[in-house]
Amino acid sequence: MHRLIEQYPLQRGSHPSRDDGMCAMEMVAWLAGEAHNDEPECACPVVSALVRACNDAMSDPSRNRYLRPLVPQLVHTRANATVERLRGLLAIDCLVRRLLPRWLERHHRVEEASLLRHMRPIERMSHVRAASRMITTYADDPRAAQWVLERALDGTPAERYVAGVVQLARALNDGDAWTEMASLAGRMAAARIQSERAPAPSDARGSGEVAQ
Repeated sequence: MHRLIEQYPLQRGSHPSRDDGMCAMEMVAWLAGEAHNDEPECACPVVSALVRACNDAMSDPSRNRYLRPLVPQLVHTRANATVERLRGLLAIDCLVRRLLPRWLERHHRVEEASLLRHMRPIERMSHVRAASRMITTYADDPRAAQWVLERALDGTPAERYVAGVVQLARALNDGDAWTEMASLAGRMAAARIQSERAPAPSDARGSGEVAQ
């Protein structure tokens, strides 16, 4: 992998051609045998949106240390709408229970951080509503966190709000934050496989839709 990174390092932004460089998702298109673009048909749009935002927020060393090894896992991640919603919920869970507590601790708000960190995993929209209430009460800043939850509750497709999660990682801007984002991207990519083995989680009302 080290040799491949030296040969084909990831670069910020999109590029006119592969000779000019590749971002993470342009490299996914290349590995999949698609035409040069940063929205490959083989990749889930939710995962792609998160990875593009990470790619552009990271420094060159961080991008190639944390994001580059993930690229092969992102090929053929496109799935159905249920899986896309699952991936959106994974991003929200990371935001609420991992990134936001670290941001609060950095600002000496340890008790609030503990409350969020010990919330139940966010696996359905009722959990998103509960998280939104918690953030409004205990952590109404940074604004990006509440914006992500508001968009999810509005019914906005996950591909249009997951980049907001990266804004908080960018505010933290350390190795732990970028490790967390790389781990999230990997879990999101793997969610397709898991979803094929088990039914999607449902609310207490018995609905089979993740987004209920």
